[in-house]
Amino acid sequence: MNGKAYALLLVAVLFGVIGQLLIKHGMSQRPGYRLGDFMVVTRDVPVVSGFCCYVISTLLYLKALGSLDLSLAYPTVSLGYVLVIVMSKVLFKERIIPTRWVAIIIICVGVALVGLGSK
Repeated sequence: MNGKAYALLLVAVLFGVIGQLLIKHGMSQRPGYRLGDFMVVTRDVPVVSGFCCYVISTLLYLKALGSLDLSLAYPTVSLGYVLVIVMSKVLFKERIIPTRWVAIIIICVGVALVGLGSK
């Protein structure tokens, strides 16, 4: 396995998570948001920063895909779900129900099994 490409993939996942958290932070300030208000959020620093993180994440993912099997890379992206759930609890004080904790464990085990099966 290409360690540099895998590290790049993990950084891409982290940028995706940061993007999601920034967008959530920005949109938390706009509880009455309507789709017609789109131009207003284009001036919201956390929301725009979140989208920029998504762009960086996508570019890094594209680079990682050049060296990694899609069957390894794509399941690894699901670690972003785990990190978003954990960071939502930490940063936004969201309540995480027990079934979500079980889902986190299943995702982590699944990613580990996919990773162990790679060459």
